[in-house]
Amino acid sequence: MTFPRQIVVDLVEGDDAPDLIVRFVGLDMANYSKIELLMERSDKARIRRLMEADPEDAEVARVPWMVGDLIEGQHLAEFELTQILDDKKFTLPRKFPMRINVRRDLG
Repeated sequence: MTFPRQIVVDLVEGDDAPDLIVRFVGLDMANYSKIELLMERSDKARIRRLMEADPEDAEVARVPWMVGDLIEGQHLAEFELTQILDDKKFTLPRKFPMRINVRRDLG
């Protein structure tokens, strides 16, 4: 029996590097016209970031963070993929949204 689990990513407030690298096991990113990260921050702001497919690994895409994306708190995120063939969209993960924990910067 397998148990679904929530993906948790730990980051630091104010960082805009490195990119968040995501492996979509069993999916070829070349089959999707658009791959986006959708994030709802703890302050209820919603962020959409277009992801970049890795040209060297068909299962990998990257989220380039922008200045101000990562504020302290616990945020929820998911990925929306749009298929090239029929323009249909689907969301991953299916069971639980990803949790992004952002701690405050000590600097």
